[in-house]
Amino acid sequence: MSRTLPLLLITLFIVGCAGYKFQEVETGLNGGQPENAYNYLKKHEPKKPDIPHKYELALTAHYANQYNESSKAFDIAEQIAEERYTKSVSTEALSLITSDRIRPYVGKSYERLLAHYYHALNYIKQNKLEEALVECRRATNLIQFFIGEEKEYDYFGAGFLAYFSGILFEASGELNDALISYKQAEQYYKSGSDIAGIQVPDDLGYSLVRVSRKLNFQDDFERFSILYGDTPQLPENHGELILFYETGYVPRKGQQTLTFPILKTDRFGEDDSDSVKFARTLRGREGLVVEEIKLEYLLHVAIPIIDSFRPAYKGLTISVDGKSQEAELVEDIETVAILTLKSERTAILIRTLVRALGKYLITRKAKKQNEVLGALTNLAGVLTESADRRSWQTLPNQIYMVRMPLPSGIHNLQLSFLNENGYILNTQSLRNVEIAANKATILNYRTYR
Repeated sequence: MSRTLPLLLITLFIVGCAGYKFQEVETGLNGGQPENAYNYLKKHEPKKPDIPHKYELALTAHYANQYNESSKAFDIAEQIAEERYTKSVSTEALSLITSDRIRPYVGKSYERLLAHYYHALNYIKQNKLEEALVECRRATNLIQFFIGEEKEYDYFGAGFLAYFSGILFEASGELNDALISYKQAEQYYKSGSDIAGIQVPDDLGYSLVRVSRKLNFQDDFERFSILYGDTPQLPENHGELILFYETGYVPRKGQQTLTFPILKTDRFGEDDSDSVKFARTLRGREGLVVEEIKLEYLLHVAIPIIDSFRPAYKGLTISVDGKSQEAELVEDIETVAILTLKSERTAILIRTLVRALGKYLITRKAKKQNEVLGALTNLAGVLTESADRRSWQTLPNQIYMVRMPLPSGIHNLQLSFLNENGYILNTQSLRNVEIAANKATILNYRTYR
């Protein structure tokens, strides 16, 4: 008991220390000054590198055109994630009597994949396509690792990263790797479509047809042509514009408080296995109202939640040289984030209940020794109970893509941002975009509304 109360109080201090305020980051990005957001995060960098701060730092650096700094931050973040994938026993044990916020944050599977997307874009901005392809291969290996390690891998984010990799492989002339990536993307999109709702993008189907024809893989060409139709050849002296449009913010995690009644007739021991068993019993009592005469204790716990928060801009049309093309949704990060947390809810709730039961038993023991000690222990337990709301908050809400042929030369693009009904809410110009014959110009563009 003499060790437990100080531990709870120390933990209260740790989880109560704010590293940085996301509002400050958001202000810089929303105001068109990503360098301010990056400098703020740099100034408030923790002494020990951690996720998700490195993700936030890397992405703001990307938008501030600090591509080398962004890549360094992504490298550190991935190294931390790999090291933490194997759980720290000591930190896990500590989290069971304090807060999930003490547990090492590994990064969600989709976050780690999207880090490779932005890392590759850093290299594309620097005209380092070979280095970008390395990131694609790292993403491919990570997806295979998830498939092998997770019995029920949901493929969230895998379709988009495989599709993006195929685009880069095709742009570099590595058509065999491009076809492999496109095939994987088709499989991953189909595997996750029933849950996440994103179907195989039309352009992905056309890409499968186009590349299998270039490789003279007749069986593949015939099969994909039947599924997706034929795709026109690139006109002479034309190149391709490939633009990824990133809109809004992924919604932030909130906190939900739940109550579970412990009855006077309940009997459970103090070892872990018994606590886990009783936690499963309590799970079935979520929100249950019982008579006060039957109530021994009302257990309060906090778990993370995510509510939908869609941006105003929900689509894009690009107009150039009298031609227009609407962007296609290729990744819905909000839906992936919500469904990922939903899939984790049972495990989070059981772990939270086990922790709350441990605190309850500590408080009950302390109360028997001394009323004041019991009250202090109970207060410390309550104050250290908070949901783990950590996530990569600067990620966009959705990603759209436009792929269109354009004559070689310099072009000015008009970007029209659409609402959910397809009406134009705003327009912006993207000037002096260079298109080279028989090559792809790959860009990304971000709005925050």
